[in-house]
Amino acid sequence: MAKVLSVIIPVLEGMEESHLKTQLLKYFPQQADHFTQVEESFSLLTSITPDPDRMKMFFHSWSQTNNSAVTVSGLSSRLTMLIHKNMPVADEHALFRSVASLNRIADEDLAVVGKVLHSDLFYTMATNICGDDEWLSRKYLQPQAKDFKAWKDYNSLRDEDILIGLLTTLVHEIYTHGEVEYILPRFTNWLEREYDFSKTDLKNTLAWITVHCGPTEKNHFFHAVSSIKYFVTAMNLKIEDYDLGPIISSYLSKKATVMKTIGAQLIHLA
Repeated sequence: MAKVLSVIIPVLEGMEESHLKTQLLKYFPQQADHFTQVEESFSLLTSITPDPDRMKMFFHSWSQTNNSAVTVSGLSSRLTMLIHKNMPVADEHALFRSVASLNRIADEDLAVVGKVLHSDLFYTMATNICGDDEWLSRKYLQPQAKDFKAWKDYNSLRDEDILIGLLTTLVHEIYTHGEVEYILPRFTNWLEREYDFSKTDLKNTLAWITVHCGPTEKNHFFHAVSSIKYFVTAMNLKIEDYDLGPIISSYLSKKATVMKTIGAQLIHLA
């Protein structure tokens, strides 16, 4: 089993019995090849001698696949807009419970708790590794990363069916849990081997990864589960009518394409 997948599956197995659990456990293992492609890209990154040109393209494009606070906040706005525009809602209390659960996903990211914006933590990590903050330049954005973000943003912010956005968020949160747990020891060993960081600099450089490990992303996943539960009640929907297969397949195939591309660039620039 792919190592990222081996982190994800136990969390899914710990869910209460539900349509979501059945679907997640059915479709995630089918993406094993895509998980392997992601793992190979991180293994390659953390095996090379650092070079700024290689690092900058990698970190800019990778960042486009994992920063979701703005998207989650936009999705939350869509839910409350239903009330603002007097749209039909079967249970307004359940709708606001859905919003309350959804907003908990972005608390740490937006420094509502933790006191530090997670975008600042990513900035510190990427800048320390790349040597400067030129990695922010859009010239380092690969088309595949742009496509991934456009697809995810469309699902969350523009698809007429808001539940598609909530389900996409669900998939993103549990995937991210697996990714950060997988990369932490690899980044730690790499930075200790290749960089002359003090203990403080090493800790600060790894902070974006470490803050997402443990319960953080796992909790975000269960907040997404809760938000979906309340939303289907609010809108009188049947979650059983939804097939997560296309969302999971698209998410993992697009993510793997991004990581495979920027991994190949590491070799090309070597």
